[in-house]
Amino acid sequence: MKIKVLTVLPILTALFVGLTLGLYLGRNPAGGSVTVSLPAPRQKAAAVSPETVPEPTAQDAGFPVDINTADAAELARLPGIGEVLAQRIIDYRSTYGSFTAIEQLTMVDGIGEGKMEAIADLITTGG
Repeated sequence: MKIKVLTVLPILTALFVGLTLGLYLGRNPAGGSVTVSLPAPRQKAAAVSPETVPEPTAQDAGFPVDINTADAAELARLPGIGEVLAQRIIDYRSTYGSFTAIEQLTMVDGIGEGKMEAIADLITTGG
């Protein structure tokens, strides 16, 4: 009985390998080689560099912004001032009262000399 099993086993293995290869090659018309095609590359949008985006100036509509009366949306239009910093300005104004000079804006946490220089021409205290 062991002799029959040892004789039949290699025949079955060869048959299995042959069928598997036949199925693979039959489904692949290129004869075993695989061809990969890639989609054409997309055209990238032109990158906008900081030099090409003009900074707002006092002549732009809505400027200067009165830091004593502006709401968060108006303050957030200023360069470098986001929603969080705009809310800090409003909170500071509520706690300490109106700003008497634009330089007092540096007292708000997150506004340093550099940010102050960037927005100085775009803000006013209304007075």
